[in-house]
Amino acid sequence: MHDKNRNDHDPHGGPGLRPSASLDPSTGDHEWTRRGLLRGAAMAATAAGVGLPPSRASAQTMPGSVFADDPQTRALAARTIRRQASQASFLAFPSDTQEINADEQRYDDLRGSFSKTLPHTELGEVQGDAYQSMLEALDARVPAGFEAITVGRDNDPSRVRLANPQAAYAFELSGLDGNASRIPPAPAVDSAIVDAEMAELYWYAVTRDVPFAEYERRNIICRAARDLNQFSRRDIFAHNDVGDVTPNTLFRGSIPVVGAADGVLNGPFVSQFLLLPFQLGQLEVDQRYRRVARGAANQFLTRFDGWLAVQEGQNPNATGNSTTFTSQSRYIARMRDLAEWVHRDYPLQAPTQALAIILGFGDAALDRALPYLREVSDTQSGFVTFGLADVSNLITLAIRQALVGAWFQKWACHRRLRPEQYAARINAQLRGRKDYELGLELMGSAALDRAIDEVREVNCTPFWDDSNDGLLPMAFPEGSPAHPAYPAGHSTSIAAGITVLKAFVDETFEIPDPVVPDRYGHRLEAWRDSSLTLGGELNKLVANITHARDAAGVHWRSDGVGNLIGEDAAIALLADYSLTRNEDIDGLTLTRFDGRAIRIVNGEVFYA
Repeated sequence: MHDKNRNDHDPHGGPGLRPSASLDPSTGDHEWTRRGLLRGAAMAATAAGVGLPPSRASAQTMPGSVFADDPQTRALAARTIRRQASQASFLAFPSDTQEINADEQRYDDLRGSFSKTLPHTELGEVQGDAYQSMLEALDARVPAGFEAITVGRDNDPSRVRLANPQAAYAFELSGLDGNASRIPPAPAVDSAIVDAEMAELYWYAVTRDVPFAEYERRNIICRAARDLNQFSRRDIFAHNDVGDVTPNTLFRGSIPVVGAADGVLNGPFVSQFLLLPFQLGQLEVDQRYRRVARGAANQFLTRFDGWLAVQEGQNPNATGNSTTFTSQSRYIARMRDLAEWVHRDYPLQAPTQALAIILGFGDAALDRALPYLREVSDTQSGFVTFGLADVSNLITLAIRQALVGAWFQKWACHRRLRPEQYAARINAQLRGRKDYELGLELMGSAALDRAIDEVREVNCTPFWDDSNDGLLPMAFPEGSPAHPAYPAGHSTSIAAGITVLKAFVDETFEIPDPVVPDRYGHRLEAWRDSSLTLGGELNKLVANITHARDAAGVHWRSDGVGNLIGEDAAIALLADYSLTRNEDIDGLTLTRFDGRAIRIVNGEVFYA
């Protein structure tokens, strides 16, 4: 039996992302302003014999005049700025390689490794030669090699395909390179952390239909909290000074390494940015969403034969196995609603909605350092810079760049199995088909017992039939997507987008007229118990989106370490773009998830 603590890597409490040179600069005065660069470029152009135009002071202003620098001067200045940003990215690149947990090397049966869409044995293990073909493609990085990967259901034209493994090797022209991210190794498959995480996932599965408004009085929620407190690594659920899991903190977001960011535990479970109405152009949006039907109709992959088909790439949509909706639309009022929200969303959706809501609050919600507030400028407003086009573009760029970092970690480094795969290992152990030496704390837990009952209820299984015991009821017909678990893409993208947004807003601004959905999501009611700040609700939005994927069963809690990849990618991008502005500004400020305040100015990041 393996030493349970030997590879108990801990992204929840270990070292976070390595602070890079460009993200944690030494203090000092640097004359890296745009005007300084133009002066330097002009001097360089003169030295090179390039003619410069007469000064504007001596030139007569005439209709049709072009008020621009000499093209060569501008070109040299542009190159200087790009070189400075490139040098910062180069210096930020760590010298060490990403550490991994070595599960892939430890187990010949690849019990801890991702294998979706590849052929499997009857036990649900990936076929070794197929997995090797995937590793060879990842190692060679030749596009043709990815087409040679051995896949399951190769005669099925509708089969699910691997999700973009070549993105792991994409380069960037601004911000951090995607391969520069560093995170703790994924928890080892036989670790106590994974036991605790899997217990939480089983509890998610059996409580998806419980309204948030009833968490403090529902017996099943109280039972879940008590059960999670029995695990030796219950600290992964801790929220700063709140040591034990309680009905009020159950499933509330926390970030590996960091804990709960400011505002996450305050107020309603769901962020105001998933509840308040907003306007996109002339489109008025009331945030009522299609309601997923409760109960057995939407608990998926609870039969082993269906589970195995999906692991080999079967597309449930092609077989008519799809989510069942009611005829009504509701506000988000339970975990199943949140899980479905992150089922078909697009990467920009949550940050874009948050931006629209914030713009509706007016200038009072914006950072006071912005140059085009009415109190600052009488003659100008922002758009291309320090305005809607600027912020929207930076959100988009940050998300894409952060996702490259996440895909590097997923495909080139960890290749961590998804929770639904781990559950099949537990199924094999319960049935006596193979002892994987997993789940030493999980076996016999209330979480597993309740999940077994749920699966039997869904399948209408006789008490003596254990063929499906231990499987994880999934919120989506297709289960998890076809890319490795660690880190989560949603946790990465939402953190990147919201970090950009934080840089342009006043995080202390109190949201006017906050709301909370009623018990069943029919209507919104006034929230009066506490004030809710912009920064706190943005942090809560990050937590909601991150842990909604856990609630669906497709991610582990520790996969949320993507929050840190997204945050660092966004900060590096903002630092690069701070070199490009003509406006006078003291810098963009924001609060990181760990509570540290930073100021971004002239390509550098300063910590308060």
